[in-house]
Amino acid sequence: MKHIIINGRNGVGKSTLIRSVLERIQSPVYGVITKKESEKANGFQPVYIHLYGKERQYSEENRIGMCKPGESICFPDVFDRFCDRMRFPKNCVIVFDELGFMESDAHRFTAKVLHTLDEAPLCICAVRDKPTPFLDAVRSHPRAEVYEITEENRNELRARILAALSDRTGD
Repeated sequence: MKHIIINGRNGVGKSTLIRSVLERIQSPVYGVITKKESEKANGFQPVYIHLYGKERQYSEENRIGMCKPGESICFPDVFDRFCDRMRFPKNCVIVFDELGFMESDAHRFTAKVLHTLDEAPLCICAVRDKPTPFLDAVRSHPRAEVYEITEENRNELRARILAALSDRTGD
């Protein structure tokens, strides 16, 4: 089965699309989600990584970076330590929401994501439209089916993805 890779710019609706697709999937869902929080006094927005569907914690243990327009600070060691928490059962849907440029130097984390794409029956990934070796490897993975999301097509893309999933699973 091909993985669903939703590729697009920041803020176009990748995460919203994933949530709406997951509402229709009967399989258990596991994975990883990143969330950007409100801007702090220094102008930076902290970015955190969480396990999908679990209670979210906001601490230095899972703060993967900080960003503001034109500048970002990444903590690849946090990504790499987070790998120890990424244990997913077989026969589930795995979500990576969102994969971006902050992981570029997190070699253990990126290897874990690519290994998951090799082994898991179905992954659904939101991927930032930046050219990095890691993101390029996700988009060009042999089991990837890439859907480009734009403001113009985001509403009809849900139906296309659900139809593709239905064709594959017989649902």
